[in-house]
Amino acid sequence: MESENILIDKNQETIETWAYIEIMGHSKIAGRVSERKIGVAVMLQVDVPKPDEGFSHTELYSPASIFSIKPTTEDWCRKFIAARVNYPVLPYIAPARQLTTGNNDGQDFFEDDEN
Repeated sequence: MESENILIDKNQETIETWAYIEIMGHSKIAGRVSERKIGVAVMLQVDVPKPDEGFSHTELYSPASIFSIKPTTEDWCRKFIAARVNYPVLPYIAPARQLTTGNNDGQDFFEDDEN
């Protein structure tokens, strides 16, 4: 008896489905997955949805970097994205350093600014 919950046909050679994807076992993303050929390489394209409608952006992954693909529904993917906490990427600003002299051999060196 075949399950009615199968989202990908077993005879299908290309992928075109909504899915939850684990990348290298660390990153997770959900969206509409399809194949995209770039030069001679085949990449997985993930169209990341906005919570309500439309798409936020597209990400491309090498199949070798994929840990797992779990087919699911569009509704589930949109709920996953809505529940995700996305922290903004902030630039790193190094502390100010000042060039000073004063060691016995006369070479210049950097010293951390204490301000």
